[in-house]
Amino acid sequence: MHSVQVEAPGRIEKSHALSFAICITRLAAKLWLGIREWSGDSAYERYVQAQRSNPEKSCLLTPAEFYVERLNRRYSRPNRCC
Repeated sequence: MHSVQVEAPGRIEKSHALSFAICITRLAAKLWLGIREWSGDSAYERYVQAQRSNPEKSCLLTPAEFYVERLNRRYSRPNRCC
């Protein structure tokens, strides 16, 4: 005869709880990366990656120089919104 284990209502097996926690952690990490991309916080990391893949460009800006250059590019153009 087979024995059947019955769990108490509302109880979750440890393996299911662990896989759920891993899923939530991965989702939170992806969400955080998306927010960093959207806000521009990861722009310097992408700049460094692009500069290292291009051997012709040898000078690398510091983070402070990069953000000043980025702000200058953004606000040096005329804005005709209003």
